[in-house]
Amino acid sequence: MADERNRDALRGYFEFFKHLSTISTVVLVIVLVLFRDLYLDPALALVSLVAFAVSVLASFYGMFVAMNRHLSPGSPKLPGALLRGLLYVGVGALGGAVLCLIASVASVL
Repeated sequence: MADERNRDALRGYFEFFKHLSTISTVVLVIVLVLFRDLYLDPALALVSLVAFAVSVLASFYGMFVAMNRHLSPGSPKLPGALLRGLLYVGVGALGGAVLCLIASVASVL
């Protein structure tokens, strides 16, 4: 019973990181298109791109950690602080990147 609950928790983390990486990648492409078309502030656009990259990397690493804990029988099955930390880093970086993007677009208009 507990093993099934832990497996479901890891599956939930994996799905969350998968969706977070998809959203980050799509918005990263939008930033690149806007940067080319709107001539955004280069410093804010660069900070935004770095934050998106951090979000994508944290998401991918979170997916790999969740898969590794799910597949390896000897490791502890609880999601633990590492997955929660990666989740906070990914969401925080995505939020910061969006705020930088909004500030950069507002400075152009």
